[in-house]
Amino acid sequence: MKLYIFIILMTSNCIVAQKFNLESRYSNIACFSKTQIDSLKNVSYGKAINFMGALQDLKMDIYFPNVKIDTQEHRPLILLIHGGGFTGGKRENMTYQTEELSKRGFVVATISYRLGYNSKVFGSIQKAVYRAQQDANTALQYLASQKETLRIDTTQVFIGGSSAGAITSLSTCYASQQEWDKIAPQIESVLGPLESGESKLNQIINIRGIYNFMGAIHPIVFSSGDLIPTISFHGELDTTVPIGKSMITGFGSRPIHEILLKAGVCNDLTVVPSGGHGIYRSKKEVDFMINRVSCFFKSLIFNTCLDFMAEVSIPSNCTN
Repeated sequence: MKLYIFIILMTSNCIVAQKFNLESRYSNIACFSKTQIDSLKNVSYGKAINFMGALQDLKMDIYFPNVKIDTQEHRPLILLIHGGGFTGGKRENMTYQTEELSKRGFVVATISYRLGYNSKVFGSIQKAVYRAQQDANTALQYLASQKETLRIDTTQVFIGGSSAGAITSLSTCYASQQEWDKIAPQIESVLGPLESGESKLNQIINIRGIYNFMGAIHPIVFSSGDLIPTISFHGELDTTVPIGKSMITGFGSRPIHEILLKAGVCNDLTVVPSGGHGIYRSKKEVDFMINRVSCFFKSLIFNTCLDFMAEVSIPSNCTN
């Protein structure tokens, strides 16, 4: 009985704090219980022609604090994108992260996107990345169209993912149509424009930060335009998507960190010295990453971000 009363009091305090003190949200500790989180699953956010030439229905799952319980009128949005080398993986791989971040007060969506390429055909992998970016753009446009229903603050949008999902997230933030046309001439005429509709993505949302888990970005793309605060996690011994500079994958997490640092753009990097591609597999390790991501995004919301770099897993604590 005492334990039940304690849980009720903790939940009530969380809700009261949401109303009078926004700093209690978006921290390393869940503010909502699992029963206070609602979800919309198998939501169709668009249709597009996939690698096999078939029309694919694009789906997403969305998790968010119950609108009757949550007193926050507008909530930040996080879009999560799974990895899998642009040939595998599924959005359900990100479900745990999606649920945990929603329990911290965010609206969080995880998407399926078009997969597949022919490794024997030159430029096929580039087309896979392009298609993934198209789908991420479409997903963000769809979520922006649902901002009233989901109570999304479109000025506080974050994006991130693992491996191929991180590459897609970085490309979505940096790679313009003009830059893609330079990297892969004729790609727009073959696959269509990056964005559909009359409204451009940067006109309807503001991406405040990136969550980069073992990702990379093309140097030509990253050297132009406004730089965005980024939190990164990477293994020093990663040979699939190297942490440094690579002729194949471009700039990994270390040069991204160094360039952002030199430009005075807040960023956070954790390196696993003995890690390859596939760090943070246990629940404890994933929780560590979720907490650092939540606190980093919180620091951007409240304009308190500080640069950080470590080669050990330093837990976050941003509850106040």
